[in-house]
Amino acid sequence: MKVLFTIGFPLFALMLLFFGCNEKPKESPLDNGNITKPLSQNLTESNNSKEYTNIPNSHLNKENTLNKENTFNFKDQKKIAHILSIENNQLLFKDISQPIVVLNFFSTWSLPCQSEAPYLSDLQKKYSHDIFVMGIMIHPNKYLKDLEAFILKTQVDYFISSSDDNDRFVKQILKNMHMAETFSIPLTIIYYKGNYYRHYEGIVPIEMIEHDVKVLLQ
Repeated sequence: MKVLFTIGFPLFALMLLFFGCNEKPKESPLDNGNITKPLSQNLTESNNSKEYTNIPNSHLNKENTLNKENTFNFKDQKKIAHILSIENNQLLFKDISQPIVVLNFFSTWSLPCQSEAPYLSDLQKKYSHDIFVMGIMIHPNKYLKDLEAFILKTQVDYFISSSDDNDRFVKQILKNMHMAETFSIPLTIIYYKGNYYRHYEGIVPIEMIEHDVKVLLQ
């Protein structure tokens, strides 16, 4: 999918869109230390600017019961918690009233993730009664020490989960969407009343996500 930029898209974010992913992270996010190639045939492409990460099989606890495997406990640095369950590919948040949930899977070292975060904060503020933005930190145990600096640098003003359940949740979402475990970041998925609506791989103009929000609210 080709991205059409609107006139209002900030020049800074536009520059990062084309050049941000050429920067190599100081530390690879992959457990095996490699950057893997995209599986673009079955993934929605938002642009040509991508960074890749991987959720290894080891993060699944095979001893969990079905209920435990489909229930996830998200907590942020302030210990605010949200419990989510998945039933028939539908996300059920019992304590979130907004009809639209925007999941943003990110890593602290990723320049595209860093550049997208402030605009997600603006979106959350603008549509606070209609959407709930949730950042899902990938490999939180490995990069937790960098989260505070990420939040301060990007001025994040939405919920970010640093829970041990994060990677297990990502793996389940990818399975439900029939996506490969290697995927580009940031990965943004939009749900309406618990049902999948659309997803974007890589950084995208915030106007595109806002357009989706407006369509869903009509």
